[in-house]
Amino acid sequence: MQTTDQTTPPHSLSDWKVLFPYWKSEEKWWAWSLLGGTIGLSVLYVQSAVWFGAWYHRFFDAFFAGQVGHCLGMLPLYLLVTVGSVGVHVTQTYLTQVLSMRWRLWNTRVYLRQYLSQDAYYRLEHGPNRADNPDQRIADDLSQMTVQTLKLGLDAIDAVTTLLSFAVVLWNIGGVFSFDWHGHHFQIPGYLFVGAVITTLAASGILERFGSPLIGANYRQQHFDADLRAGLMDIRRNSEQIAFYGGENAEHLRLSGYLSHIATNWRSVVRYTWRVNFIGEVYTGIATVPLWLMLAPKAMAHALSFGLYSQINSAYTQVRISLEWFIFNYADLATLRSVLQRLGEFERVVSQPPQSGIERFVSETPAVQIRNLVLNLPDNTPITRIGTLTLESGERWLVRGPSGSGKSTFLRALAGLWRHGSGDVSFDIRQAMFLPQRSYVPSGTLRQALSYPATPDRYDALACQQALEAVNLAGYGHRMDDLADWGAVLSPGEQQRLAVARALLFRPAILFLDEATSALDEANERRLYEALLSALPGTTFISVAHHEALRTFHDHEIVLGRENAVFSLLEK
Repeated sequence: MQTTDQTTPPHSLSDWKVLFPYWKSEEKWWAWSLLGGTIGLSVLYVQSAVWFGAWYHRFFDAFFAGQVGHCLGMLPLYLLVTVGSVGVHVTQTYLTQVLSMRWRLWNTRVYLRQYLSQDAYYRLEHGPNRADNPDQRIADDLSQMTVQTLKLGLDAIDAVTTLLSFAVVLWNIGGVFSFDWHGHHFQIPGYLFVGAVITTLAASGILERFGSPLIGANYRQQHFDADLRAGLMDIRRNSEQIAFYGGENAEHLRLSGYLSHIATNWRSVVRYTWRVNFIGEVYTGIATVPLWLMLAPKAMAHALSFGLYSQINSAYTQVRISLEWFIFNYADLATLRSVLQRLGEFERVVSQPPQSGIERFVSETPAVQIRNLVLNLPDNTPITRIGTLTLESGERWLVRGPSGSGKSTFLRALAGLWRHGSGDVSFDIRQAMFLPQRSYVPSGTLRQALSYPATPDRYDALACQQALEAVNLAGYGHRMDDLADWGAVLSPGEQQRLAVARALLFRPAILFLDEATSALDEANERRLYEALLSALPGTTFISVAHHEALRTFHDHEIVLGRENAVFSLLEK
């Protein structure tokens, strides 16, 4: 979760690019086929509406002329077309839902690959360029994007199809409006259609002028909602620590701050939404008035029958509704544009290459080679200088130094997570394993947690049982296939022991331990190091630790300070 930022990034046309990759992907034939079928059904549905308009004209002319028998004869065809029209509409809805889900699943898979590639998930949280709440962008924003884009896009296609179909009808049946002005004779062909276009464009311009701030307000609202959700997740993950501290009031104050941001921004959303709705409702209420005024000359000339008025009103309404697509969907468009901003921002941050500085190379040699390594803070303030060093296969190095001297940063640099500084590091990362101080324990079965990051079928049951016994967790052996939130079940010390058990299973050639036994008592710490040295005699160990007792398990030492690091051979 990021620090709350109430600014809204400028809208960019590049944000709309997030809509296009799916339509050029390996699923493009499915995508375009489903879209084509949906559009075809939409056109067919609109044509049925045109047919109904002409049918109403004939039916009501006959009905008010007293030709009831003729009217009854027209009903079977009407019922048949109605059933067909309903079938077309529900099939179109079904295809739209299928296309929406396929699009969302494809996008989510792509975003997950981007998020979990090249340490992007780490850089989003710790790098200089961040995108708040990536979980919401992947889970919620992608869903909104696909649903809203298809809804608005297909509605827009419906609107264009309807406009083209009924514009011809309205143009033809409306006739020509003729008038004299200052001695000149004027004729306006298709004046009913022209009047509908002018009034709708005027209303759309007014709506955009007064409703555009809604886009920024929606962007901020999604950000603040995500902050509150992330805060609640923090409480779930750290419930025991909060309970020990008695931090309920502090957490309530923190969450109240998020809620205050939501409430403050929501007032802006409500205000701008009110503007949009007010303009839209006023226009809808008076939209028929221009038609009445334009039909007044026909009514005065007694050239307007009820059947003709019914067809004109139907065509005019369809044309007007088509042109009003922007007005009716303005709030949804504002939401979609804010979603696209968030997704575009996410893609720009994720696609940025890792910053230059400390480079890590993959080598085939079992040694860890460090060349001219200098560690800096993000603002380029020096932390320490490691220099050039080779850690040969099977050597055991202890990294020590006062707090803030860069011990954990040194291991992050070796892992490629810290690039602030200069120099380079090379070793076979495929044969290396890092054990951080705070171990990650995923939910699922204990076998999954023990095998992480490999799949549970990587190791047999006997090997898993032996690994648990070696780290003094044999009591959990009978629960190997129990589903649980093991991060909450296991104590911090047990989680560290589980991490060492993973190393015993993986058998790395290089093992980095960043205070990986700090939560253990001296006896368990000694037991774990003895188990590691016994099971992995040829492994290179690099341990960050404060405990003096661990010196006996290492044969070399690196002492970090504000100046150059000091290397020494430990006496046994």
